[in-house]
Amino acid sequence: MARRCLSLIALASLPLLSGCVAALLPLAALGTIGKTQIDREKAKREMVAAGAIDLAMPVGSVTIGPDGAALDAMSEAEKAFSGQGGAVDVAEVALDKDATAYIANLLRPVGSADSPFAGFATHALQQSARLEAGEGVESVVLIPRVDIFKPETVSCAGKPLAVAIDLDEKAGGDWVQAETLYRQNGLSEALLSLRAAKISVIWLSDQPAVASERIAAILADAGFSHDGSDDFLFLDRGGEDRKQVRRWDAARNYCIIAMAGDDRADFDELYDYLRDPDGAITLESMFGNGWFLTPTPLVEATDDKTAKLEDKEG
Repeated sequence: MARRCLSLIALASLPLLSGCVAALLPLAALGTIGKTQIDREKAKREMVAAGAIDLAMPVGSVTIGPDGAALDAMSEAEKAFSGQGGAVDVAEVALDKDATAYIANLLRPVGSADSPFAGFATHALQQSARLEAGEGVESVVLIPRVDIFKPETVSCAGKPLAVAIDLDEKAGGDWVQAETLYRQNGLSEALLSLRAAKISVIWLSDQPAVASERIAAILADAGFSHDGSDDFLFLDRGGEDRKQVRRWDAARNYCIIAMAGDDRADFDELYDYLRDPDGAITLESMFGNGWFLTPTPLVEATDDKTAKLEDKEG
C-alpha cells in the first residue's frame, strides 16, 4: 500500500528536504549489566516476536523516492539540521572523569541546551557511560503490581540499553491522520547522540498495529528514524492489549534507562487510577531522573498558528 506524503512543519525557517516531505521545520528493579553479557540480536528477535515493529526493516512501502535515493538525501539533510534555524549550543553533559573521553570520542552533540529533550538524552548518555565503565545501570520501568511505598524497577541484567518515547498526546486525538504535523525542537539531534552510544529507541503509541506503515513513514519523514536505526515501534496489538503491557514487554528485552512522555501515565498506568496524584509521592524522585515530561514529538497543526507556536515553544 503506497503511503501518501505528509507535510511536517517546525518553528524556524529551514531548507526543505527532498522526497515527500513538503516542509520540515522544527517546533520549538535495580540490576547490573555487564557489556560482555549483552546479546543485541537476541533482544531484537524477542522484541519483534512480542509484536514490536523493527524500524530498521522496511514497513510496507515506507521507502521515500526511487531506490531509496530521496531517503538518503533526507538523511544527509537531517544530519546538518540544527532544529532551530541557526547555530546549535551544545548541551553540557556532566560525566564521570573516566567516561569523559569515551563520550567525547563517540557521541554527537545532544543539541541546544534549551531543548525539551536535552535532560532526557543527557540522562541516557550518562547511563551509557556508566555501562562502558563497567558500572551497574538501572531500569526506569516499574515492575508489575509495584508497591508504590517501596517501588522497584525491572532488572537490567544482560539487556542492551534503550529509551522509550511516547508518541500520543495527553489530550488524545488521531495525530496519525493529520495532514500537517509540528516536529518538536531538539529531538532529532538527541536521537543521533543516543544511537551513536548504541542506545535503542522504542516508540510507543496506542495507535493500532494496522497504522504501522504510516507511522513508520511519519517517523522517517520527521528525521526521527532512518534505515539501519536500532529502533522499534510498539503499537496496540489488539484484544485487551494496553500500553503498560507493551512497556513491560519492552523492558523484558531491553534495559530502558530513560522514558519521555507528556503525561505521568506515560511512565506507568497507575497514574490513571490515582484519585490524588500525591498518592504516588514516593515516585516523584523518578521525574528528571529517568522519567522526563516532554512535549509530544509530533503534534497536529491547527489553523490558529499563533496559539500553536506559543504552546509548543513554551
